[in-house]
Amino acid sequence: MKRTIRGLAGVFAVAGASAALVAAAPAADAAVSVKSATYGQLHKGDCEQDNGTIVIRSDGTGDWSATTLTFQTHSGDVWHADFDFKTTAGTQLFHRGTFNSPVMNDGNPPPRYFWTAHFTYDPSLFGAVDIFKTTQTYNC
Repeated sequence: MKRTIRGLAGVFAVAGASAALVAAAPAADAAVSVKSATYGQLHKGDCEQDNGTIVIRSDGTGDWSATTLTFQTHSGDVWHADFDFKTTAGTQLFHRGTFNSPVMNDGNPPPRYFWTAHFTYDPSLFGAVDIFKTTQTYNC
């Protein structure tokens, strides 16, 4: 299943304006710019992902974090997530993943598993990425 982040563009437009002011500072004082977005609750089979957040930085680093759980399993479930980063026009720039959750067990209530993944990418692509066009493909 694929999910694209939508919304909050106005909030990030303001944040982007602030980042542009920082970028105009001398190189020694330049801060790393950040783009991030959070996915709402997603479901696949017996599994759930909550508050999955994708972050990229202008230095070419990124992080993925989420909390996942399973409502029923006999052998342990794993959430698998892949990401396609795109321009505003929808042109794919790069792909990252597959990121895998820990093996999840069920319970009453089911335990929640917080996990993260770090990645790198070509920092020259940072300005072209529309974080709200980032597509997560997931399975469990």
